[in-house]
Amino acid sequence: MKKDLYINRDISWLSFNDRVLDQAGRQEVPLLEKLQFLAIFSSNLDEFYRVRMPVLMAGKKIIKQNPQQLIPNIDIATYKKASKFIHKQQEKFGFLLTDIIQELAKESIFFIYNQAIPAEIKGLTAHYFFNTVASYLQIISIDDTSFFPDNNQLYFAIKDENTEAVSFLNIPSNYIGRFFTCETNSGKYVVLIDDIIKAFLPMAIRNLSLSFYSFKITRDAELNLQDEFEGDIAQKIEAEVNKRDLGYATRFLYQPNLPEPLIERLATLFDLRKSSIVEGGNYHNLKDLFSFPIKIENLSYPKQLQINTDKNFEESIFDQIDREDLLVCTPYESFDPILRFFNEAALDPSVEEIYTTLYRIAGDSHIAQALATAAKNGKQVNVFVELKARFDEANNIHWARLMKENGVKITYSIPNLKVHAKIALVKRQAGRQSALLGTGNLNEKTAKVYTDYFLITSNKLLTNELNLLFKFLPARRKPHNSNELSFEHLLVAQFNLKLTFLELIDRAIHAAQDGAPATIKIKLNNLEEESLINKLYEASQAGVRLELLIRGICRLKPQVPGLSENITVKRIVGRYLEHGRIFIFQYQTQTLVYLGSSDWMNRNIYRRIETCFPLLNPTLAHQIQEMFDIQFSDDTEATLLNDKGQNQAIETQHKNVSQQQILDYLKAKWNSIPIQISNSSQHN
Repeated sequence: MKKDLYINRDISWLSFNDRVLDQAGRQEVPLLEKLQFLAIFSSNLDEFYRVRMPVLMAGKKIIKQNPQQLIPNIDIATYKKASKFIHKQQEKFGFLLTDIIQELAKESIFFIYNQAIPAEIKGLTAHYFFNTVASYLQIISIDDTSFFPDNNQLYFAIKDENTEAVSFLNIPSNYIGRFFTCETNSGKYVVLIDDIIKAFLPMAIRNLSLSFYSFKITRDAELNLQDEFEGDIAQKIEAEVNKRDLGYATRFLYQPNLPEPLIERLATLFDLRKSSIVEGGNYHNLKDLFSFPIKIENLSYPKQLQINTDKNFEESIFDQIDREDLLVCTPYESFDPILRFFNEAALDPSVEEIYTTLYRIAGDSHIAQALATAAKNGKQVNVFVELKARFDEANNIHWARLMKENGVKITYSIPNLKVHAKIALVKRQAGRQSALLGTGNLNEKTAKVYTDYFLITSNKLLTNELNLLFKFLPARRKPHNSNELSFEHLLVAQFNLKLTFLELIDRAIHAAQDGAPATIKIKLNNLEEESLINKLYEASQAGVRLELLIRGICRLKPQVPGLSENITVKRIVGRYLEHGRIFIFQYQTQTLVYLGSSDWMNRNIYRRIETCFPLLNPTLAHQIQEMFDIQFSDDTEATLLNDKGQNQAIETQHKNVSQQQILDYLKAKWNSIPIQISNSSQHN
């Protein structure tokens, strides 16, 4: 197929981040939550510059050197398109923030931004500077060759207008936070420490002729692990993580009035010739808005009511699962049954062995703690820890070592392959087995803000096949061929996952060709892999109706006549991060429902071990279908994607907000008493 049949992946991802930014401008979003969406946008953009911009910049260089060579997924114009898109987004960010600041002022919350510190709080801010901020400040001469700007840390270039001397100064937000807050009779004030430093440093060093120019440098985040086969993988990754902040610069962000000669000087000094040199606002790292210090209930999302499904404490959770499969839908339902699964396994005398994979471990993980306890209680505990989970490497290493010290058998990352599967297996006496299979990480923190699905089951069709996979993982190698392990029910990347999905789509195609109604419904974070996209195009052309919920990257072009007119793609961005993957195939009298960890991206299909699993319980399969349909009917937090990958508002008066409707649906199902959980929201 031709290249123009696919949307560029990076432009598509920026379109997703644009949708996140739009949330900050929506009337329905509470005022303080709008700041959170600005923070999410800013954090996402930093990651884009750390992870994707290096690829675009390298691609641009390769193409310039080899103009005749066709390189898949690399377009010389993408870098320019991306830079232009980001520039427009940053302008929109500025307008939205200005509006939000004005709205905050109406609530007597004064966010001092691009203005002088008011006289009313001058004394309080001075006190904070001389008693707290000053102890963290370091003035470094521009001639000090040992100075190396850390990744995404904030700095000032300070110029003495009398002597022309230039120095650097750190903005210590990583030590004391970004904001100072105080309250007067007028209301609550929030001041950035950047402005406090600018106001009082000249007094402290007796030099009133200083000009301040803020800047930051974003560095490449990829780890250099070419030699994974040899030596201690944990030590290697730890060493690379420690070097990550020393990676080459991908972006130099500076405030508007930084003099051109000084830009040139800094570009030479910090070797920024290959970087994107970008003019931003006066303030950087606005992801710090995550920690905006004012919390007011009526300006935030109402405390979310989380359904507590775990009520039967008279009976072991394993006995309950032996009787009936359990499906947990976070964050609407409590994560407690998953915690209980591991905690009971650690204590239950009938449990002999525990197996699990961990991709992103929570900072204070009860699951990792339970696994360590299980080992101390004499059980055989086998844990596969993925050390290459980007930005969580150090935390995963910490927990892996702690578990290992307590007797847990740890298997580390497979060379050139990530294990992204979310699975666990508990073996009990008399050959009884119970499994946990999920779409999201076994992580208590993300379970409060990510929508995911976790199946806990004793169905032998699934436990037996999971046992095969857990026997394979300690070998720490790629499979010799896709037939090395035989799976009939589980779909496992590197073995049968892609092939099975292609076959399932083919079945729908054949049904449609025979005149039977056929529908495919898929919910993914990202859709990128071309052979699967091509098969979806083929299904559309055969008359199959396709409903796709794609949160992030979507390279498929929907609604193109003769190609994809039967494909509708929607994107939902709301209070929670849509994270669960759903696959529903309906044709003739059959409906097959799968959940799983795998997106349809090249990395998931070709460079990871993923698991997707069928819902064999008809009641649970029906529940997932109903929840998918609720989401696809969203006309408020959902947007339609057009054939250019742009977000388009849905014109309707129904006001369907699916995340609220799913909570209502599950409450009605359980008819239970809700409990309160955290109301934070983050998108990664």
